[in-house]
Amino acid sequence: MAPVTSSVGAVLARLPLFSQVSADLLAVLSAAAVPVTLGRGEVLFHRGEECTGFFVVLRGQVKLAVTSAEGNEKVLEIIGAGETFAEGVMFADRPYPVTATALVAVDLLSVPRRTVLDLIDAEPTFARRMLAGMSVRLHTMVADVSAMALHSGTQRVIGFLLAEAAPDDATLRAGGSAVVRLPAGKAVLASRLSLTPETFSRVLRSLAEQGLAQVDGRHVTLPDLARLAAWSGA
Repeated sequence: MAPVTSSVGAVLARLPLFSQVSADLLAVLSAAAVPVTLGRGEVLFHRGEECTGFFVVLRGQVKLAVTSAEGNEKVLEIIGAGETFAEGVMFADRPYPVTATALVAVDLLSVPRRTVLDLIDAEPTFARRMLAGMSVRLHTMVADVSAMALHSGTQRVIGFLLAEAAPDDATLRAGGSAVVRLPAGKAVLASRLSLTPETFSRVLRSLAEQGLAQVDGRHVTLPDLARLAAWSGA
């Protein structure tokens, strides 16, 4: 792992989590944050390792996953640029419950636990933003569990595509078309949705046959978002 040479302070200031942090505290945070680069497939940390802080992804995607004793992997989350992870574990003072692996070349910042705790004591706004972020993640995880238990494979794939294409209900209701670039390979996304790669590919083919999607490698064109949502019962 090699350091990144970009200005840490300037990068942090552009992220929502740190946008209202005072200049003095941002300088302290910037001095403590450690820029890191990972190559594709490189592991940032393994499940069970001591949690030393949380991370901010600046570029690329990081896969959070668990592996069974038989070697079967379950992808729990894919973290993209501008997103953070491992905050909740940091506050629980427990080992990392997942393994974090770079899906592509990744630039990120490692923010030490002690620095974060000091910043929370000094900056209530930062504490509220961090709590809000963890609440959103908890809400997403509950929605994921509900989807796995109650939705068919087709509904899960459509739900994923719609979430990528229309991040809010207003955009979805407005309809229209969209082009989605799959953030990871089909095998990784299938695991994320608790599907086999074969099922994931079969659903995409079915959507294409119905005129609901056009697949070209990692690019999926959705010609009618409203029709796609109605077709899945979303």
